[in-house]
Amino acid sequence: MASCSPFEDYQVGQVLTLSVIPEQGKQSSDSTVRARIRQLQNPRTLSCCMIVDLLGEDSPDNPVFLKLYDRRFSEQLRCDHGIDPWKRDTEKEYINAVRRGAARQFLYNLHTIPNFEEDTEETWDDGQNEAFLTSQVHKLFATETTVYDTLRDIQGKLVPRLVARGHLPLSLPDAGIGLADAAELLHIKGILLQYIDGFSLSKVQYHAPKSEWQGIVDQAVTIVQAVGDHGVLNRDVRPDNFIVQPAGGGCYRVFMIDFGLARLRGGNETDRD
Repeated sequence: MASCSPFEDYQVGQVLTLSVIPEQGKQSSDSTVRARIRQLQNPRTLSCCMIVDLLGEDSPDNPVFLKLYDRRFSEQLRCDHGIDPWKRDTEKEYINAVRRGAARQFLYNLHTIPNFEEDTEETWDDGQNEAFLTSQVHKLFATETTVYDTLRDIQGKLVPRLVARGHLPLSLPDAGIGLADAAELLHIKGILLQYIDGFSLSKVQYHAPKSEWQGIVDQAVTIVQAVGDHGVLNRDVRPDNFIVQPAGGGCYRVFMIDFGLARLRGGNETDRD
């Protein structure tokens, strides 16, 4: 059963029902997990991030980090494309566009007609804007899951471990929307990641003694090199995208996070490209 209304924001304490595919080493078939929101993270940029507790007897990973590629509340994404903040009326318009088949036709045109975006974006209505944002967050999801697959051997060491990937079904009060359209255009893709309890590299001066700063930065540089050695080019390498975890005894471990703006290196490319 879906656990989230398309017309409501997320709330601390809310329980989300996710349809997920666990990663290798666990049950390989689709399954359903229930996650209670412990903490919401702000600001919301290209995705909605939160710390959640998985409910049930077989939930040894708690807490975990849930990243939902939700166009509704991806504030930076909407701003970058000049699209107004989400409203309930906006969602009604989009759901109507999905029901009528207009959203699917729009996306077909977007992906097949040369210069379609540049030639028509000034005339897009709310339904078309939301369809466009849907395509953008799907690209972010595909990029990030591809990168985590590529970095599988350093997951849990230099980057967080990918626990599962899947989607959050939305409860749709309106009839007339097929299952395929709902899954592709309305349900929210997401990933569950190992939660790294620490602080961002940008805040190191407030959380670690000065004597440890160089070693922490050296770890971050090593991670950048390791990620590059795996053929991943990340356009979003900055201090906020490193988490520093106190490891006891005055030691620290560093992890790189957030690969939505990364891509795999082409055959003739270098890190400088």
